[in-house]
Amino acid sequence: MGEYAKDTPKIEESTEKPEWLTSELFHELLKKDFPDFEKVNKFVVKSAVPAGENFMTLLLRISIEVEMVNGKTTSTSYILKLKPIAEGMRSLITDWQVFDKEKTVYLKYIPTFEDFYKKAGQNVKFGPQPLELTQADASEDNIMLEDLSLKGFSNGKRQLGLDMLHAKAVLKKLAQFHAASAHYVRELEEFPSIYDQNLVCTKDLFEEYRQKIGRMLREHLPLYGDVEHLKEKLEKYVQKQLDPYQLKSSRNPNEFNVLNHGDLWVNNIMFKHNEDGSVEETYFIDFQMSRYGPPAQDLLYFLLTSTNLDIKIKHFDSFVAYYHHELFENLELLGYNGNKPSLRDIHISLFKHDYWGYTIVTNLLPVFLSDVNVENDPSKEDEVRNAMYGNERYVECMRVMLPWLENRGAFD
Repeated sequence: MGEYAKDTPKIEESTEKPEWLTSELFHELLKKDFPDFEKVNKFVVKSAVPAGENFMTLLLRISIEVEMVNGKTTSTSYILKLKPIAEGMRSLITDWQVFDKEKTVYLKYIPTFEDFYKKAGQNVKFGPQPLELTQADASEDNIMLEDLSLKGFSNGKRQLGLDMLHAKAVLKKLAQFHAASAHYVRELEEFPSIYDQNLVCTKDLFEEYRQKIGRMLREHLPLYGDVEHLKEKLEKYVQKQLDPYQLKSSRNPNEFNVLNHGDLWVNNIMFKHNEDGSVEETYFIDFQMSRYGPPAQDLLYFLLTSTNLDIKIKHFDSFVAYYHHELFENLELLGYNGNKPSLRDIHISLFKHDYWGYTIVTNLLPVFLSDVNVENDPSKEDEVRNAMYGNERYVECMRVMLPWLENRGAFD
């Protein structure tokens, strides 16, 4: 190795970054990835996502131009996840423990789940490889991951939703993840209490917000077809509805429980495709909302937010049946020794936990289907939200979903 410390790399920054984030922190990692590593020529820090696509944490792409001992250069990149720099949001992230939860999923649970499948003779991967900044400031939490874009992974388009091919690929991987987590509890240990809630908290911080977006939805009901009769029912429902993100898991031993991803939608799913367009691999990212409980949360969340409208409701039951088949097969493969849920059990659980339906249509879909970037500007919040509830894609979706949810008793 040469005396790379004597050379100062060119550093470009196009986003906020902490002062401790320097190219020197990556030298040990680069030595592992490039045995002939000599020095860093260029160190670029940019946001890894477009504005408005990531709210909870600071997600950075670290692009590095590396020079080898022989003078040749190459480029690589990594994904670095940090707590927000803004003190207010940083404090909330700490209180909610979402960073701690995600880090444990990447470093402890996923490797164990993958090892279960390896022992069963299967090569199953759930997400990007976690990496380590050995010299990083110990006071600064970080999650370093391989950059999946280097391997050809990409997201679907959230405004369009996923087609049948991609939806089934997600459900297959989800069934594998859920099966491994159920097996984990039977074979090793329970998940700690921080996984009882999506957001670990004792005080409801969002009641006023839920009331406001509930009013906005009701004001826009005339746009959504013959559903104005729902106005009174929805008004009563929002008065009694609890925030599912803050609900504690009952850990009911009579229900089949798994580690839910907790935020399973298009932006948190990455696909790698074969040359013919078929799905070669499916990975999940962003495990900060993980919650232990019935798989109904992940199923409702994914199917109602992330599938194309043409198949979302029409094939809902067949999607659930496909998931159940894959779940059963993987529980058998892993040698799970608990009671396996029947398809009927899964459907009963979906009805029991269908309170997610209201949250999805009022809070998530307006954002997911919009072209508008959500900015943290309180003065524009109402204006942006109103535009979302009148968005053509959202209106079309509500014309299908509201009657379906009503007929399932989701607003009773």
